[in-house]
Amino acid sequence: MPGPSTHPERRSLSGWLLAAVLAASSTALTLAVRSEGPLYGEVAATRWMRDNTPGAIDRFADLIDPVLTDLAAPAVFLAVTALVWWRWGRYPAVLLVLAGGCTGLTRIADLVERPRPTSTVEWTGYSFGHGGYPSGHVVFTVLVLGTVALLAHHHAGPRIAPWIVGAMQFLIAATSWTRVSRLEHWPLDVVGGGLMAAVGLLAIAWLHPRLARVTVGRPRIARLLGT
Repeated sequence: MPGPSTHPERRSLSGWLLAAVLAASSTALTLAVRSEGPLYGEVAATRWMRDNTPGAIDRFADLIDPVLTDLAAPAVFLAVTALVWWRWGRYPAVLLVLAGGCTGLTRIADLVERPRPTSTVEWTGYSFGHGGYPSGHVVFTVLVLGTVALLAHHHAGPRIAPWIVGAMQFLIAATSWTRVSRLEHWPLDVVGGGLMAAVGLLAIAWLHPRLARVTVGRPRIARLLGT
């Protein structure tokens, strides 16, 4: 009969397999999108999303887009981190900071050199500093808001946690969709950003119960991390 640790071991193995699949998929997609033009189906999908997105979703995007720019996002991140520290403590805030560090994945954009769609959904020349792959908005929201949802699941009360998780999921979904519908990105820019960020989010989920164990017998580190 399997021992009591069988299920945790299976979950751990499943997590590693999922991370490996996501990382491999992200790498393969990153190589694929370096072609001279959009991949099959991207133009049609982009036009459909542009033409069929409800006006309410676009208006919502008008509200959230300004706070996710390169200039505003750091301030938003600091505010969210401060709120997490205030409500749930230092340790969750440390994990959120680690997640924020992973948003540096967006800097790969100038290596891939993939242009954004034009207003007529056409391919154009690449301009340094304006790469579209991966979507920085998607990387940021999946990593940061996904980590907030993860922390809420563990640290918020049972009545408020589902609301926080649901709100974070909605923000991630709305941001991902409108990056395409508003012609800021091609669909695979969004998919690539989601895959990259998902690997980082899995790493944070793996660290959450384990980082605290490192502080056992190390009081200075324990005080630093708030464990």
